[in-house]
Amino acid sequence: MKPNITPVTFTIYSNYFNDLGLSQCHSDLTRVYRQVVQKVGEETLWNENSESIYKLWDELSDFGVGAIDDALNHCLSRLCQWLDADNAFWIGAVRVMQGKQAHKDAMLGWRASSLQLLDSEKIDRARQKESIRRLNAVDPGDTTRALVVQAGCFRAYRLRASELVDFTSFQKTDHYDYYYREIGISDRLWIVFPVGDDIECYYCFDKYGVHRRFSQSGMELAAGVMRGIKWFHRQILLSHGIGIAGAPLTPSERRTLQSLVTGASRKEIACQLGVTPGTAHQYCLSVYRKFGVSSKAGLLALWLNHPN
Repeated sequence: MKPNITPVTFTIYSNYFNDLGLSQCHSDLTRVYRQVVQKVGEETLWNENSESIYKLWDELSDFGVGAIDDALNHCLSRLCQWLDADNAFWIGAVRVMQGKQAHKDAMLGWRASSLQLLDSEKIDRARQKESIRRLNAVDPGDTTRALVVQAGCFRAYRLRASELVDFTSFQKTDHYDYYYREIGISDRLWIVFPVGDDIECYYCFDKYGVHRRFSQSGMELAAGVMRGIKWFHRQILLSHGIGIAGAPLTPSERRTLQSLVTGASRKEIACQLGVTPGTAHQYCLSVYRKFGVSSKAGLLALWLNHPN
C-alpha cells in the first residue's frame, strides 16, 4: 500500500514541529519520511529538485531587503518555468473586519491590499485595476470565497482540478467569464501563505490557451517551495507596509522605504528618486510616520523582526 505522505505534508509538519520547539519530533518525522521514501523506492519531485529549490531559496536571500520586488519577480519567474505557467502575480490580503460585521461580508472581512504582476505586458492594467475593485466591492466569486473561508491555513489549489470549487459549474458563472474566459486563462494555481492572523500572501499562477492544466506534482513542488520561506513572505508585506503601516504607501514612499532599509542617506535617496533633498526628507518622515517609528533604526528593527 502506497503511503499517503508527500513533500508538502512533510514540509508543513516539519515547520510546525520546529515552530513549537519540538526538535525530537522534527528529527523523528525526518527519519520516518526518509525511510518511507526509501522503502517504496519512490523518487518524488522534491527529492529530484531539492538542490534547485535550495539554490532558489539562497538566491532570494541574496537579493537583500532593498530589492524585494526583484526577489519576488525572480521567485515567480523561476516557479513559472518549473510549472510551465505563462504568468503569475502576488496579492497581499488584509482582514479589515472582525466578528459579526465580517460574517455578513462577502469576503468575510478580507480585502486585496496590494498587487504585483510578473509580466505586466500580458495584462491590461486598467482591467486589472477594475478586477481588484470588483473583487473587493462587487463580486469576489466562488473561488475567492472558498479561499478566504480557510484563512489562517497554508493552502494550495488548482482551478480545473475542481479542488477549490466545482469547475464545471464555475464555468457557467459571469465571474468565470470576466476573470478567466475573456482573457484566455485555462487554469490557475493558488498558493496562500498566512503570515499572521490578519495578513496573507496569495501567489497565483496562470496557464493560457485551451485545456492546459497544472499537474498535481507541479502544485506540490511549488507549494513546498513557498511553505519553507516565511521570512520572504514577511519581507514582501513589509515592503508594501501591509499590516504595519498606518496607511497605504505611495509609489514614492515605497521607493524611499527600499532605499532606507539599505542604509542610504537622504542625499542618496534624493539622487536615486530624482528629487530634491528636501522632498526626500519629507518622504522619509512620511514613511517613519506610517510605520510608527521615529528613525531609520526603528525601521530596520521591523525587518530584523525585533520591533522597537
